[in-house]
Amino acid sequence: MTRRGFRLAVAVALVAAGLSACAHYGFSPSVRTHLSTIAIPILVNETLEFGAEQDLTDAIIDEFSNDGSLRVVGEEDADSVLRGTVVLYERPVMSYDSGGNPREYKVRVVARLSYEDLKRKETAWDESIEGWAVYSVADGDAEHTTEEDARAAAFGKLAQDVLAKTVQGW
Repeated sequence: MTRRGFRLAVAVALVAAGLSACAHYGFSPSVRTHLSTIAIPILVNETLEFGAEQDLTDAIIDEFSNDGSLRVVGEEDADSVLRGTVVLYERPVMSYDSGGNPREYKVRVVARLSYEDLKRKETAWDESIEGWAVYSVADGDAEHTTEEDARAAAFGKLAQDVLAKTVQGW
């Protein structure tokens, strides 16, 4: 065998070994095959932020509806259920301008959530999940310029994490 042929054979063998070693990995969601539906009742709000429970619930429902891995249904028809509580909503100052006035704020929301498999009567996961976004009151070119925009973005990020936690493997 020539030197070039030997190198080619070694390269092919390494690629084949690498592919076979990774054969058990996949990119498909890890949703349990016996689950096809999810109920998402309105979250409880333990914060002073009016409407946080409804807006976050809506954001989570939108994520699941857009993804389609689990169809959102009423609790009486569901294979699984996501329940939770909004436990924190805060808006701390992130930076100040040269005059000492607030320039940027961070909207931070934390929800304590539990995902239950109703068919097997077991809790799949139970944890706190956080979403956040920054907005600037001084910079018109910032991604978010109002608390409402940042709030929607923070809820959206939290909802994306909930979806990933529920339907994708870590």
